[in-house]
Amino acid sequence: MPKRLWPHDPLAVALGNASLLGLGYFLIRRWIFGLLGLAGTAAFLVLMYQRKDLAYQFGLLGWGLLQVLHGLYLATRPPVRKASIPKRIVAAIVTLAVVTSAVVLKRDAGEVADEVTAARRAGDCTKVVQAQDKVWFGDRLVAGQDMDRGDSDVETCGRIDTAKGQLTAAAGLTDVESLKQAYAVLGPIASDPRQQATAGAVMDRFVKDLQAMEPCGQITMTAWLRTRKLSRNLLDRANAVVPRIEPNALLACADGYASRENWATARTTYQRLVTTYPKAKQAAKARAGVVKATLAIELDAVRSLVQGGSYCESPAKYSGAKPYHRGFNPAIFLGDGSQYADQLPAAWSIDDPYRATIIVCTEAAGMGAAVQTCPYVPESNPYGGEVSYVTFRKVTVPAKVYELRTGRLVLNTVVTMSGEACPYRLNNIYTGEESVTPSDAQVQAAFRPLVVRP
Repeated sequence: MPKRLWPHDPLAVALGNASLLGLGYFLIRRWIFGLLGLAGTAAFLVLMYQRKDLAYQFGLLGWGLLQVLHGLYLATRPPVRKASIPKRIVAAIVTLAVVTSAVVLKRDAGEVADEVTAARRAGDCTKVVQAQDKVWFGDRLVAGQDMDRGDSDVETCGRIDTAKGQLTAAAGLTDVESLKQAYAVLGPIASDPRQQATAGAVMDRFVKDLQAMEPCGQITMTAWLRTRKLSRNLLDRANAVVPRIEPNALLACADGYASRENWATARTTYQRLVTTYPKAKQAAKARAGVVKATLAIELDAVRSLVQGGSYCESPAKYSGAKPYHRGFNPAIFLGDGSQYADQLPAAWSIDDPYRATIIVCTEAAGMGAAVQTCPYVPESNPYGGEVSYVTFRKVTVPAKVYELRTGRLVLNTVVTMSGEACPYRLNNIYTGEESVTPSDAQVQAAFRPLVVRP
């Protein structure tokens, strides 16, 4: 019995196979070809999702074109052809639905990709993440490469956010280690042309924070920035502002230390400004600050030595003192012989090195030339006791005079004082020799050559 021939509608078959679902084959009852069409389409879709190569999209279109041509070939072979409006409508609806879905997916993926790109170019990582969160399976299927780039942008934004937190901590806590870590994170990103806006926004924020920092904390940051090797990318933006902000910061920080009388740190900071920016307008004030701090340090050192009683063993200078000059020189008297300073005018003997010109270091008083020998009898037996003879001698005080301005020895002498001899009564045990008792005038006359330079 001969095989029955079914009438086919070539247009319905072509429209059906254009859906990439093998529908045309099913309309003419070619089940195996229909299943093969579906399998081929599924394979291309899997490859498109996994490989994310545009070539597989063209391959899928080619596969659909091949099915259309093959379906036409099969539909035109039977001698009986018959147009079928219902089949054409079904094939057209299915194909249109597939094409429309593909177009919508492609457009949606393009919008997401454009949104991510716009956010990245605006330097807004928050919007980059928000836009990429909209991606779903369909977007990845039709625009895998674009979606992967979005994923990469999100991952990069995560690292940028880490660096941003480290830069914020560095500026807020004056933490150089956080600054180093942030630069290490941003280093590879800064060389990526696609991330210039996102990474640049973070650097611009840090530059603003850097300029708003407290001066002493600011110079801690700028010191590290000056030592880092320039990378010739957006990381150098902070370095660009260092020469503009650091001189003011150094001066303000040094002035702050000076106001708290932390003279050593103040001098170091002033000197750093002078050394680093010798031609800056702030350098003149810094040089004056170095002088002021140096004088304060020297004065503190001298005061400590004087109060501790060790100046004579370790003479030091105070450059702010007046030079040892002709005429009157206010003095500080130290040592065992300084007891006579109480008999000097108040203007001669002072306590504060700030007002002194010289420091007189004295040794224990000794005896000099004989002045007079007098007989004495014991008070307990004035008429029958043995007569003792006591020789009274001048008072000698070895003295060294140091010029406070330089700390150098300017006079090494022995001060000799006359005084009252042979008092009516001696209170101590007779030793055969006693020192005279100088009056205030005699003490002043003896010490005058030290204080009043001829």
